[in-house]
Amino acid sequence: MESKFDKLLTFSAVFIHIFAFSGLVYRSQIYPHIPVAPEEAYGLGDVIDLLFAFVIVITWCCAFISAIAVTLFNIKHNWLTSLKTLLYASVALIGYFYVKTI
Repeated sequence: MESKFDKLLTFSAVFIHIFAFSGLVYRSQIYPHIPVAPEEAYGLGDVIDLLFAFVIVITWCCAFISAIAVTLFNIKHNWLTSLKTLLYASVALIGYFYVKTI
């Protein structure tokens, strides 16, 4: 059972970094070129940006749940590795939202 959580934790940590980098590239390169309709507060670019943020937060939640599961089910072997991987995923989450606002 813990091997599935290990795989989910690894996938989540890698996926969150790939998606955060893609979101930052989108925000810096494509977002300024998407027009907003007159008299509208938000446009298609904002919706796509929201989807990037939503996927990153959901992926971090998967990493958090799988790290807790690995820590609880396999406390003697992988608890430190799972917490380090969760920290690695948390750096991507915090870094994405910090860099995005700059």
